[in-house]
Amino acid sequence: MSIGEIVRIAAIDTVLGMGTVFSVLILISIVIWLLGFLKDGDKKKAADSPAPAPVRSAAVPEPAAGDDALIAVIMAAIKAYNESEDSSEDSDEYIVRSIRRATWKRT
Repeated sequence: MSIGEIVRIAAIDTVLGMGTVFSVLILISIVIWLLGFLKDGDKKKAADSPAPAPVRSAAVPEPAAGDDALIAVIMAAIKAYNESEDSSEDSDEYIVRSIRRATWKRT
């Protein structure tokens, strides 16, 4: 086998390999482009449907008398955390003004 034949076979292998890679990349980009149309279609459907009725927020209950111990524990934990973070700063700057239950909404 001469050097010319080896170079010709290497060139053919290179063109076939790169051609395959670029063909697959082009195919993937077309699929992603088509998926964009599906997402836009969902937005149009959502825009056509009537808006849901507004949800009234529930009133936040005041802490019960038994929650005083819980509030004290939370404040002590915050103070201990702040003291362990940086002992050079004055930790009396942080004051908890109110504590209320979190209302988590899953989307």
